[in-house]
Amino acid sequence: MSEQTHNAVGGRARVENLVQAGHIGTVNVHQARALVHLPSFAFPPGKAHFVDRAEEQRRIIATATATAVPEGDGTRPRILTVSGMGGIGKTALCVQVGHQLLGHYPDGAHYLDLDDERRDGVPDLAAVLTDLLRSLGVEQEWLHGDFRSLVRQFWDRTRGKRLLLVVENARSAAEVEPLLPASARSLVLVTSHGPLYDLGAAAYELALSPLGTAHTAELLRLFFGEQRWAAADPEALHALTALCGGLPKAVEVAGQLARKHPHRSPAGLVERLTADLHERGSAPVEAVWDTAYAELDAEAARLYRLLPECPGPFAVLPTAAALLGRDLLDTEDALAELLAAGLLDHRSGGYRQHALVRGHARRTARATDPDGAERAAARARLLHWLRRQTARADLLTAGARATVHGELPPLPGIPDADLGTTKAGALHWLEANRHALYGAVGLAHDDDRDEDAVAIAESLWTHFLDHPRYADATSAFRTAVVAADRGGNLLARVRTRGMLARPLWEQGCFAEAAAATEQACALAELLDDSYEHRRMAGSAIDFRGQLALARGESALAHGDRTAALADFAAARADFTTARGIQLGIGNAYGAALQTYQLAKTAAAAADHPAAAELFAAARAEFTALPGRARMAARTAFGLARALRHLDRHQEAEPLLAEALAAAAARGSSHDEARISTECAELADRPEDAARHRARAAELRAAHGGTAPDGD
Repeated sequence: MSEQTHNAVGGRARVENLVQAGHIGTVNVHQARALVHLPSFAFPPGKAHFVDRAEEQRRIIATATATAVPEGDGTRPRILTVSGMGGIGKTALCVQVGHQLLGHYPDGAHYLDLDDERRDGVPDLAAVLTDLLRSLGVEQEWLHGDFRSLVRQFWDRTRGKRLLLVVENARSAAEVEPLLPASARSLVLVTSHGPLYDLGAAAYELALSPLGTAHTAELLRLFFGEQRWAAADPEALHALTALCGGLPKAVEVAGQLARKHPHRSPAGLVERLTADLHERGSAPVEAVWDTAYAELDAEAARLYRLLPECPGPFAVLPTAAALLGRDLLDTEDALAELLAAGLLDHRSGGYRQHALVRGHARRTARATDPDGAERAAARARLLHWLRRQTARADLLTAGARATVHGELPPLPGIPDADLGTTKAGALHWLEANRHALYGAVGLAHDDDRDEDAVAIAESLWTHFLDHPRYADATSAFRTAVVAADRGGNLLARVRTRGMLARPLWEQGCFAEAAAATEQACALAELLDDSYEHRRMAGSAIDFRGQLALARGESALAHGDRTAALADFAAARADFTTARGIQLGIGNAYGAALQTYQLAKTAAAAADHPAAAELFAAARAEFTALPGRARMAARTAFGLARALRHLDRHQEAEPLLAEALAAAAARGSSHDEARISTECAELADRPEDAARHRARAAELRAAHGGTAPDGD
């Protein structure tokens, strides 16, 4: 790079725009991206009415603020645990205390409900860490791909910081330990149904008891209002207090019921609650839910019964509308009534039922709809809506691509989701609704709606590539394989096995991934000679080649070069076969991708002459195709690396400049950093190499990277 001129920026100067001159008369201007991250305080508001717990608050605050930890002294945060039954007020207490402590934790405050990420009883801690790291300023492209690396990245990002975390609904220490910031200056409040004896020495352990009678009555009084409470029959108020059993959640529902009927006397309310208790033989708290449900109008009551059918921990307005089969306005009215009755909460962008309330809603639904017809119809509407929206989002993120099942028409009366008009907007919608979408695959399978299960899973593929939530994806794609087999669609059986293989091999499960790809290739031999079938056959072989490449790279990383070279040879054979298939049917893009895969394999095997030739061929193929500028830039970078290894530096320089400009134009700090690292390797002068490395380090520090990326 000795023939190039470089500008250095020092002191307190700030780069607002980058001006790059290639040849005289050509100037490319790229707007610099701001690299400033502001602390995130993703903390819920406190309850409108909160009583007692004064001693608990005092002790928690005293423990949290006692003897400030010197900067850099210690890496384990203070841990305070709060345990107790559902509805007893653990969350309200932690949020109440958290708001009082926010000033002590200027680097951010975060609320994490592990039940939101729980699948078959196990939380997806990688997904929790991914969300945490994003809130700490780590961009998606900088996130590490495996769980252990995410944990180390979280430690690196939180070292020495003053953070406040509330971790809700933990069931064991193993669910909490990976989420602990690496800083003694941080505080973690953990709630659980029972004591977490295996968490180690916590600074404070609190087993929360129900409210006493006086404080239960005080909380009820806040809901009733002073005037109405003072005019009420003391005996009726005492009976109502007893019915709530000291659970703030029960008090909330009873209080909301009283506010909904301001002219009903407390005695009348007690009479109704007592009648429910005696007639149904349920627990006192169940009587509160029964009475609140009985007061709902028909549509709100039906929605209450149907909400547990929604996959994931929460529902949003359109999914609730699909369940109900009514328009958004009617559904919003029903949701508002459930909120007013205390039978629903709204937080983190969705409507959630407390676990106790959700259980009650399920039992009520079974009693009201014993044959399940109402619930089955609601699930069918919901799956139709989710399948259509996922396909629409996939079209925006990946463009038109071959899919096994087509897009469904709109669901009558229910508008489509607002996905925006860009890939970023569609990916944001997919990520925000991922719980419902991945859960919908299992829901469709359980309802014997195999086509829906496969179609939704297939439309989630691009989202998985951009947001690799391995627990969600592995479970959903494995379910899709079962659904495809049961449905008997041959294309679906091939496609779903390829989809399952990738998250498996990316998690190091090579044997299971190999079984999936071999099955896919065997099934592909049964396909006919039509265009779609041949393209699917080529895709199956490509997946097997990708697995061989990943396995070879893993073997090489572990020092087994012999095994690696055998895997690379297998990958080359598969990619060559797949390329021939795509060329045979006239699929130019598919053929170009296989050329790129061959180039990557040659580079992994350190066959630099072959890598240079193949990257050059792939670059030419992508350049000739419309809308493939990103792939052209990626192949330019691969070609530059291969040329550097061949000491053809002058040829590599303009390719790196091309790739660097493309990365800046896309706003990809990750690509810019790794290209800058490559520029450092190519630089003739030590000061130029140091400048490029400094730029790469600056980007990693600003966007959450922890080590140079050798990719």
